[in-house]
Amino acid sequence: MNAAEGIRVEEVSMAYGSSRILNEISLSIRKGSVVTIVGPNGCGKTTLLKIINNLLKPDQGRVFVEGTDVNLLPAHRLARIMGYVPQGHKISFPFKVRDVVITGRMPYIPAFSSPKREDMERTEQALSLTGISGLADHPYSQISGGERQLVMIARAMAQQPSVLLLDEPTSYLDFKNQILTLKMITEISRSKGVTVIMTLHDPNHALMFSDEVVLLRKLNGNRVGNMIACGLPQEVMTPQNIMAAYGVEVEIVDVKGRKLLMPL
Repeated sequence: MNAAEGIRVEEVSMAYGSSRILNEISLSIRKGSVVTIVGPNGCGKTTLLKIINNLLKPDQGRVFVEGTDVNLLPAHRLARIMGYVPQGHKISFPFKVRDVVITGRMPYIPAFSSPKREDMERTEQALSLTGISGLADHPYSQISGGERQLVMIARAMAQQPSVLLLDEPTSYLDFKNQILTLKMITEISRSKGVTVIMTLHDPNHALMFSDEVVLLRKLNGNRVGNMIACGLPQEVMTPQNIMAAYGVEVEIVDVKGRKLLMPL
């Protein structure tokens, strides 16, 4: 494995019952890069993210992180490497935001032990990093959906991961906070050297905030694989590839030096 390669996915395929979702997905992700997985609903974005995090076992293929097959890593060791923020997260009890974030320290706290000073310090750093220190004493159940998303990102960063996996991190956020959150995620990657893999719905966000893009399409009986392209955003997000993935005609426009996709 190349020293600059953080994650390698080899020939991964996955089906739910008789419905195949992923077929022969292979890709390499450099350490410290921001990689976005995009594609239509049902193309396997979330499934691929869960396979990378060893939450799902693929029907075939393997995933390596830092040179090791994820199947060989104990759960607590994998939790120190990968922080995961799912799409949906519900907590019924009115825990304070700080108490939710500190649960990210569980991989470092022995069973039947209490958090130590370092755990508290890492928690405060994660709250500050995500800009939600002011919410620390608020009940998690009484903050907005967008604020909860930031709490989950802070919780993942409290794990001190080298890889951050985010499934639709802009869900529940208004337009302004979508942009602020994506800027924050890229800044975390740059400042902390964290490899970020996220799924997004908006192809233009992928163009704006990614080092590389993985473009998927839904499978049908005539297709061998469902990864259309993987690489630099401007090379992947072409009108031809967007048509192949979404069935939508677009053109590329230049706005103040930025490339944007506009539907026709």
